[in-house]
Amino acid sequence: MYVQCVQCTKKYKLSPGSIPLGGAAITCKGCAQKLFIEPRDRVEGDMTRIPVTKAQHKKEVKWFHRSEEIIKEMGYEKKTAEYNMLFFFLREFRKRFGITFFDLNCNVRVKVIDRELMYNRLSFFGNCCVPPLKDNSFESCIPGILGGIAEVLRAKDSSGRFSVANSLRVAYPDSFPSLVRFVFGASFEASYGEMVYGNAVQVDISMDKIRALPDNYQGEDLGEHARIEVSRVPIETGRLTFRELTTPGLFVNPDPDPDLRCNDPAVARLVERFM
Repeated sequence: MYVQCVQCTKKYKLSPGSIPLGGAAITCKGCAQKLFIEPRDRVEGDMTRIPVTKAQHKKEVKWFHRSEEIIKEMGYEKKTAEYNMLFFFLREFRKRFGITFFDLNCNVRVKVIDRELMYNRLSFFGNCCVPPLKDNSFESCIPGILGGIAEVLRAKDSSGRFSVANSLRVAYPDSFPSLVRFVFGASFEASYGEMVYGNAVQVDISMDKIRALPDNYQGEDLGEHARIEVSRVPIETGRLTFRELTTPGLFVNPDPDPDLRCNDPAVARLVERFM
């Protein structure tokens, strides 16, 4: 299997059988940093079964089945630490936003890993993610989701297993996502009438930065923790490195492309707010 150093991006080919269940510490030859490698699938008991007290309630059963579908669609297997942690996230989001939050407002997915060993991204797509903070007409879900992730990481990962800074991540679809991305999708009309679909806003934040946030986070200093990009045209950040994607900052592109126009009032409000 291939792994990649987060700090200097040097890549290594390792035998999966050479990594013990408890992981192994190595020194990166590229930057001399001490790093810790963990196995792909860290086996744990199944912590996601529906409680007996809820098994007779149709809505509860439907929610547990839906959460299982979402996590399995991401490529994770049951009875692993990664699967359990994502389930804890979904359960926390349900507590904060309601049982139908994901089906009604968000499409959740993990970007497929390519041969260049790009790091996994846990992505939230939908109108619920715009704007990054509350404005007069829309209640943003981003601060609540970040606070929920932080609360779960502190409660369920006190040893810091799901940390980016001190780990070499296995670059496979079933490795745990190290970057959380919130995306508002918008349609842009081209001058020749064709519809082009892209992003009006993206917020990228690493798990390590989320871990430090309070569980009642209100998002007042989001720009200090995340990379925020706002634009009237489709956003393409695939060229950015992992370090660039997780470096806090605000990037605004207020000028529409000559061949594109976007009349979406939500996008206009975003650009006005951050200008």
